Amino acid sequence: MKDSLPSLVLFVIAGTLALVAKICDIEVLMIVAKPMVIPSIFYYYLQTKTSKIDFWFCVALWCFFISDMVMVLFPQTGMVWIMVSCMISYIIMLKFAIDDCKVIKFSAFNIVFLAILLLLLSYILFTILNLNIDSIIGNYLLYLVYGIILILLVAVSAMNYLSDSSTAFLHLCSMALCMLVSDLFFCIFRFIIQLPVIDHINLFAQFMSYFFMVRYFNSRRNKELEKLPN
Repeated sequence: MKDSLPSLVLFVIAGTLALVAKICDIEVLMIVAKPMVIPSIFYYYLQTKTSKIDFWFCVALWCFFISDMVMVLFPQTGMVWIMVSCMISYIIMLKFAIDDCKVIKFSAFNIVFLAILLLLLSYILFTILNLNIDSIIGNYLLYLVYGIILILLVAVSAMNYLSDSSTAFLHLCSMALCMLVSDLFFCIFRFIIQLPVIDHINLFAQFMSYFFMVRYFNSRRNKELEKLPN
């Protein structure tokens, strides 16, 4: 493992500048800063990885980069491409989370917690889907599939952590929670109330999800290495 501090500092600087650009409504700064976020966290991944580069993890990261760039350049007309790019990343991370789900602990608390979580997230999803918004009505199936995949990612992440409270699954849950908060606050800002602080929380949660995404993947690799026979 190489010195990862420079890449992490670069990620923090890029994310902070992007947040400042959003808060102060500086379009030029946003165009400069946001494209640096994913490359810097990818560099952090390269510096901290404990095994060879994983192709699908890289695809997931760079699909988020595509989503970010479409959001910067075509915020009003690129919604479909943004959702498709993010959905590909969610599916890949869901596959990793399912692969890591080796043992499931079926306790009363776990079952009740997951049931409440699924009911709450399903209620939020269908509340958003039932909004009388043209972009939702015109792409109803896409929004439905997107929401279901995100709910599954959150549920599987929670189930993994409830079954095994490891560092890897803590990072996985943190990643899934940040993704959920980011998308939820994005929908609230775009479709319900355009309060600036909501959009700022969306962007902050989005950047944190990238960080926890890399931390999770490296942690799960370390966990796999620990299980290998000496």
